[in-house]
Amino acid sequence: MIEKLIVDFFKKIETDEGIDSRNGKAVFFVQELLERRHDIFNHVSVQTISRLHKKYVEKEENIPVGVPDLFVKDVMAEYLGFEDFENYKESITIDSVKPFSISEENNLTGKKIKGKNKLEISTIPLKKKAPILIGVILLVFVFIFYKDILFEKSNCIVWEKDHYKEVPCYYLNSIDNTTYHIDIDRFKKVTLTKDMEFFTNGKENFWYGSNTKGEREFFTARGVHPETLKELDPITPYILEKEGFSIESKNAVNN
Repeated sequence: MIEKLIVDFFKKIETDEGIDSRNGKAVFFVQELLERRHDIFNHVSVQTISRLHKKYVEKEENIPVGVPDLFVKDVMAEYLGFEDFENYKESITIDSVKPFSISEENNLTGKKIKGKNKLEISTIPLKKKAPILIGVILLVFVFIFYKDILFEKSNCIVWEKDHYKEVPCYYLNSIDNTTYHIDIDRFKKVTLTKDMEFFTNGKENFWYGSNTKGEREFFTARGVHPETLKELDPITPYILEKEGFSIESKNAVNN
């Protein structure tokens, strides 16, 4: 699914923007989609996006690049005309389930092969075929959405007080971390204090997001807010100032 998203994304840039080069496509993603349209800076480098092109489009091996985070995938899906990455995945799932073809002849006779009757096409009337087809399609959907439970494969997590923990996917309020890629060993909810080092060499050490009450909360790693599941934003001097920390403080901006 990730590979298809990335390939579709770069193909659309090539078709719609007329950009053929790998670097040109990467620059378009960072400068146009992230910085100009979303006002997001320093989230991902041109080099990283270029490596995604090498790995997934050009099929080069041993490219040092990981799976893009949820925000990058959402931006790619949005450029392709979808609401977000989840909406893109749903559309691909629906498209992959195609209706079975049914002959216009409803009562073909079987022909004998080695003494046994073998029907080439079902002799069930059309009115009786429809419920069967619907049942098959429903079974496919059930398998897709519950295959992790059926095969005891779990990468789900659930929020507990101030951190995420791994649980089976049938747990209430659990989420699939395959989608969010949250480092649960680092991800904790914290209360900021003036003694904390908010930046290291100019790089943020905390992220923030609002809960369902609209209250701003802070976390020690990137991810999604446990209540709203919205992507967290990295802290900025402006946000720290709104929280009562002086932006002149050595803790607010690491020079």
